[in-house]
Amino acid sequence: MRGRFDSVSLFYLLRCLPGSFPTEASHVLAPGGVVCGATILGRAAPHNWFGRTLVDVYSRRGVFGNAGDTKDDPERALRAAFAEVTVEQVGVVVLFSARKPIPARPRVGSARAQKMEMEEGRR
Repeated sequence: MRGRFDSVSLFYLLRCLPGSFPTEASHVLAPGGVVCGATILGRAAPHNWFGRTLVDVYSRRGVFGNAGDTKDDPERALRAAFAEVTVEQVGVVVLFSARKPIPARPRVGSARAQKMEMEEGRR
């Protein structure tokens, strides 16, 4: 599936996923493609009492995985995976878009990493 899609949208999906901000969308984008979306922030955002209650209740039940999410989380993850990133917080929501995936560096010690090191050494 690598490089097949012009756009990937992730609107209000990430709050339902546990763990850190996923950047796998970069692997399926065609050249010039864009990933965009929005996500609701966790407890640190300026929720009203109802929003705070929903974050707490849904987090305890495992419906939401965003209790600790801040604007910095998606921004940091996107900047590690894309060359062009826009992130804006509007109230308790973060809007984001990213283009130009940064090629992933292979894990240290992998066969691919050793091959890249050898090729870089020849230059």
